Amino acid sequence: MDFRLTDDEELFQKVVKEFCTKKLQPRAREIDDKEQIPEDLLQEMAKLRLLGITIPEKYGGPGGSLTMAALAAMEIAQGDISMATVVFYLLEAGWSIIMAKYGTEEAKSDVLPQVVEGKSFLGIATTEPGGGSDLANIKTVARREGDYFVINGEKAFISGIGESQRLGSGGHLTLVRTDAAAGYRGMSFIYVPVATPGISTLLFRDMGRMGISTGQLSYREARVPVRYLLGEENRGFYYAMEGFNAARVLVSAACIGAAEAALNIGIDYCKRREAFGSAIAKFEGVQFEIVEQYCQIEMAKLMVLKAAWMIDNYPNPDRYTLSETTKAVSVGKLYAPQIAFETIKRAMMWYGAASYSKENELEMALRGVMSYMVGAEGALNIIKVILGREILGREYMPYR
Repeated sequence: MDFRLTDDEELFQKVVKEFCTKKLQPRAREIDDKEQIPEDLLQEMAKLRLLGITIPEKYGGPGGSLTMAALAAMEIAQGDISMATVVFYLLEAGWSIIMAKYGTEEAKSDVLPQVVEGKSFLGIATTEPGGGSDLANIKTVARREGDYFVINGEKAFISGIGESQRLGSGGHLTLVRTDAAAGYRGMSFIYVPVATPGISTLLFRDMGRMGISTGQLSYREARVPVRYLLGEENRGFYYAMEGFNAARVLVSAACIGAAEAALNIGIDYCKRREAFGSAIAKFEGVQFEIVEQYCQIEMAKLMVLKAAWMIDNYPNPDRYTLSETTKAVSVGKLYAPQIAFETIKRAMMWYGAASYSKENELEMALRGVMSYMVGAEGALNIIKVILGREILGREYMPYR
């Protein structure tokens, strides 16, 4: 068992860290205030081949592993602690894997090179206005008419709608029902461009991650070419679940990056801040909290990197390996957001009243990380249900 990064991974991490420290971090507050990731930063990321890091070389990408993508997510979250930039990044990196694996050759050639160059956005659309946890009961439907799927329904709390419109290109891997009688075995996964006629959009105003948009997509007889179907018709639920494993690894990695940034910000302040004639970093009450958060971050990081390693090494897992991978992914997703939230909260308490201000970057970190506490890529209680299923056995699922 070797816990060291490879030479390529270390060099890659160093390059990403340098970009995030010099270019991204100085503009994090600007991203939050202006509610947009600047185009020049996205182009810088494209030059570094960060956008679409997991896309194969055949389609212009570097063909990076999920482990490399997770390392980058940690660094990007440290650079933009508001979590906006890393959300843009992790959606591209995570769902590109599924597009590259199951998309038609024509669709991959249409979409993936544009993603790599920062000219298009690739996201995921599964959640509906009634909720996102019970995907087996989605209402959005698609019927086949010749060389098109005709889609009707709604998706809500979808990231990247505004970015797709601003870039002039982009869309979402969309889960739809194509066989009403077959339950989750009757769903398909289709790439749907946002600009498709018949789609209307509504943007929401979130409490955090202000630099990336969230909103609703409404489909009214929206016609999408059959070439944008991923894999086999009526197998979409399984492709989506596979994609969520990769996406949850990257979400967890992003939360770890935010936690590390918050801890470092807090430590630096505790060394400078004096009370009762001494730096507060000398007080055991503060030291013990720093140690506790450091240990939790390190433990979560190991689990997340283990999950990334498993996905990289078992891309087509058998039932046993899939269960073990899902457990590793879910443990990371269950704990990383909570650890990040607690670390940010404690760092704010070390600051005291000085943290309760827009002048302090920790406040935008707290707002951003909260999205992964309440639901994005799986609410915490749903992750517990998934873990319960894998630990106890599927016969103990609360639903089937």
